[in-house]
Amino acid sequence: MNELHFSIRLVLFLGVVAGFASAAWIVFWLLKYVAWGQGSLKTDELAERVKGVFVNVIGQARVIAEPAGVIHLFIFWGFLVLQLETLEYIIGGLFWGFHWSAYIGDTAYHVLLFLQDIFGVLVLVACAVAAVRRFVVRPKHAKPSMDAAVILVLIGALMISKFFVHGVEIAVDANHWDPAWTPAAAGFASFFGAIGAEAATAEGWTRWDWIFHGSYWAHIAIVVFFANYIPFGKHLHLIGAIPNIFFRKLEPKGAVYPIDMEDMTIETYGAQKVEDLHWKQLLDTYACTECGRCEHYCPAYNTGKPLNPMMIIENIKGHLREKGAAVVKNDDPDAAEEYPPLAGGIITKEELWACTTCGACVSNCPVFIEHVDTIIDMRRYLALMEADFHAEVGRTFRNMENNSNPWGISSSYRGDWAEGLDIPLMSELSQAPDYLFFVGCAGSFDDRQKRVTQAFARILKTAGVSFAMLGKEEGCTGDPARRIGNEYLYWMLASQNIETLNNYGVTKIITTCPHCFHTIGKEYPQLGGDYEVIHHTELLNELIKDGRIELKPGATRKITYHDSCYIGRWDDNYENPREVLDAVPGVITQEMDLNKKQAFCCGAGGGRMWMEETTGKRVNIERTDQALHTQPDAVAVNCPFCLTMFDDGLKNRGAEDVELLDLAEIIADSMVDDADSDTDDETPAAAE
Repeated sequence: MNELHFSIRLVLFLGVVAGFASAAWIVFWLLKYVAWGQGSLKTDELAERVKGVFVNVIGQARVIAEPAGVIHLFIFWGFLVLQLETLEYIIGGLFWGFHWSAYIGDTAYHVLLFLQDIFGVLVLVACAVAAVRRFVVRPKHAKPSMDAAVILVLIGALMISKFFVHGVEIAVDANHWDPAWTPAAAGFASFFGAIGAEAATAEGWTRWDWIFHGSYWAHIAIVVFFANYIPFGKHLHLIGAIPNIFFRKLEPKGAVYPIDMEDMTIETYGAQKVEDLHWKQLLDTYACTECGRCEHYCPAYNTGKPLNPMMIIENIKGHLREKGAAVVKNDDPDAAEEYPPLAGGIITKEELWACTTCGACVSNCPVFIEHVDTIIDMRRYLALMEADFHAEVGRTFRNMENNSNPWGISSSYRGDWAEGLDIPLMSELSQAPDYLFFVGCAGSFDDRQKRVTQAFARILKTAGVSFAMLGKEEGCTGDPARRIGNEYLYWMLASQNIETLNNYGVTKIITTCPHCFHTIGKEYPQLGGDYEVIHHTELLNELIKDGRIELKPGATRKITYHDSCYIGRWDDNYENPREVLDAVPGVITQEMDLNKKQAFCCGAGGGRMWMEETTGKRVNIERTDQALHTQPDAVAVNCPFCLTMFDDGLKNRGAEDVELLDLAEIIADSMVDDADSDTDDETPAAAE
């Protein structure tokens, strides 16, 4: 086969180098824009970060959590395996005839060729399937786009050109290239032979030469074009995903970034501008694969609200690139004034207030984007710097500030639910019991939830658990304030609670509220409050398994369980509640179509409990419809917010015949001798 003149090859090779240099220059500035954000690099827990890269990048664990992810797995692994072939082509562009066999031996090289051949076919098949899924029989969240089409065409062209190159090599020198190792390329070689590719042309080259050199340099040209195209399209995640996974947030799941409210040098709170975001939040935007999983499971988006978590990330990315080019790249700080604010501008207030902070976007994202943190940071600016929130939220804030609960009821009534139950107060004890029962605002003041609180207290007494409560000394954890964005009010409430808990030497806390569980257990440590916090779902399961409570036979009934977001997604606690239900004689546990990690929110989280819902279908009505679709006798929950939202939903749908019960009520009603528990002699709790 004729060789290209060395000088021509040198020019082409230098063109390749220039192409990659151009791509590197683009990426350099993209990273400079990320460095514009707040905070410093985190390299703690290095082993865990490296493990995360292997599991979620190499292993594609989150990607293949859904069937469509297998397509991406084949394409991704195909690219990994084919990188050595691409590098071989690039080096061979300058040093003609270069092959890895000279360095790794013929046997290893044949194995490498076999892998490249097989994965080349798998990538082609995956591209075809992806094209059909994206443009023909596509799910709602897989949006067709020119960018996606270009990427699939480029990948397909890379595979075809590589098979052309190796097919010619086999056809011309079958003795050197054993076709048994490369069956796909051998098929191309047979095709070339059938069309008479060995015939000479007027230029003195055979058709072999034209096919080989055309395909060879076309392959390299596509690679170079790909490298420069990637930073401008959805495949920017090829650059952003790996560092985003490595630098992922390792703090307790769902705990938002704190603000040091005692730092008097802070002039503004929250994220008004794109550069106010943490650098990791900016890197999130580069990692986005535009897979649409976040919007697919977002309760706000799926009930007609203006919020689309994927578009929030994409719009921040577009704004960062545009503003970064003007301010950072051109070194013109004054240009920043020409751009609209991020909070309430690029990202509208309607989008921000629609979020329930349920975490469906975060837990289903294959590249660990933290949508909720970013939304809360923008809420913080609106709440703390602009006081720009719903009127009903202002009333809730005042109630929490004045009476330490969202209803504004006097704290003197916090312990009234326990009348007649003989439950000691922490202030009455000489030493701390095994557990503090942190009742929470809903459990103390909401009439429906008080029945849950009483049922759980009866269970604890029957099981002989040593516990006490704070009574009027208990305050709101601050969860609604923090999720809405009022970090200052959260800090006030949390600090007071931590002082109280520490004064009593509390180490273990039980709560029936997932929001109290989450806030005290995962976010109070940011302020010096370190406690072991147990949700009643887990303790109920322990008590049943340990035989400390006995359950009696009951009538057969179908119970559909709803996963609370702050116990399910934010704590990965899916099995405890199901095991509790399965332990109750006569209960047949049912699942909604959307359950566990993909469960639909009740609509009350993120402070939405205290906001009117006027756009689209109410989230709680949609979730109620999903539950009623299972035709249950009862719906089981383990959260006061969920209880309220389902109560409203069942009444709205005229389904009052369907019981609504907390797990504690189900267990209390099924306990042996439950009726005698209130009249027993002193329990360990009372004896204290």
